[in-house]
Amino acid sequence: MEENQQQEGLPIPSIFKNTDTGAPLDKCIDCEYPVLEGDRYYMIEKVFKKYPELDKTEVLFEYAICSNCYEKMKDAMSQESMQNLSMYMMENTDFQKLQDRIEEKPDDPEHWLSHCLIKGTAKDEMKEYQMGACFKGDKLVNNFMPPFMVGELAMEEMNALLSKETKDEMDGFMDDHFGIPPELRKDLILI
Repeated sequence: MEENQQQEGLPIPSIFKNTDTGAPLDKCIDCEYPVLEGDRYYMIEKVFKKYPELDKTEVLFEYAICSNCYEKMKDAMSQESMQNLSMYMMENTDFQKLQDRIEEKPDDPEHWLSHCLIKGTAKDEMKEYQMGACFKGDKLVNNFMPPFMVGELAMEEMNALLSKETKDEMDGFMDDHFGIPPELRKDLILI
């Protein structure tokens, strides 16, 4: 890979584009800041559910959130939840395996996201999972937060670590932006 491309980052991978249109997600879900302008870092997160009997995978929701709104969302989490999640991530995340996948195929973000960052489970073996990555403008950046994929078991474990206050805050975010019924969002974690 050219050094210049490495510094700028890879183009937005198709897995992180709008599922319906194939175009980049271009606005922050919270403040509608035009994220492709490149002034702010932003996260894209997508949640998937598989229906093996139909041989189908559906995107439950997807969004971009600018760094300002992301920080506000993180600040709304209780101190207890932040400490619990931080400890869980430090004790359970295998960043070396992710780094190995990145080094194996440096230009293939979908390869990087082939396994749960926490449990190591292959994406093909999961019924639900969520993916996220950091971007600036129209480029994927991984210099301070690598792309991640987290499966259903890790999501359940992380959800159990959240305080009621944080769960209520996340439910409010989900209600405001997606209208997802509680039974579908019970184990979703906004990372």
